[in-house]
Amino acid sequence: MESKIQTKNLAETQKLGETIGRNLKGDETFALVAELGGGKTSFTQGLAKGLGIKKLVISPTFVLERIYNGRYPLHHFDMYRIEANDADSTGLLDILDEAVVVVEWAEKIKTVLPKDTIWITIKVMGENAREFIFEYPESRNYVFSKIK
Repeated sequence: MESKIQTKNLAETQKLGETIGRNLKGDETFALVAELGGGKTSFTQGLAKGLGIKKLVISPTFVLERIYNGRYPLHHFDMYRIEANDADSTGLLDILDEAVVVVEWAEKIKTVLPKDTIWITIKVMGENAREFIFEYPESRNYVFSKIK
């Protein structure tokens, strides 16, 4: 399935993530694809808020993974410097389907992600405007049930 949503600013991007975060069951994998500065971490900040996480979410660029505790654990990965054959060394494969997982630069490890991964391509439409293109299996339809 596919759906598209546009946001006009950072607040709308984070609100979109928050709305999605409130719908989660705790075993979803999100694969984020966007250029540098495209809004991957901003979306993840909203997602974390929707999970009840109060801690500030920052990009895991230099540490590869950050873990946050909320209604469900959130594992936030950055695969910018990782290749698919090295994904196992990050710990990512050990927690798939056991937590909410967000993978920035996911296109680099596409072959190792689960079939029910929710792919989110973020296109820069202007200084703060973004278009989110969601691709997901029907089994993950509930994630988007409250989005207008």
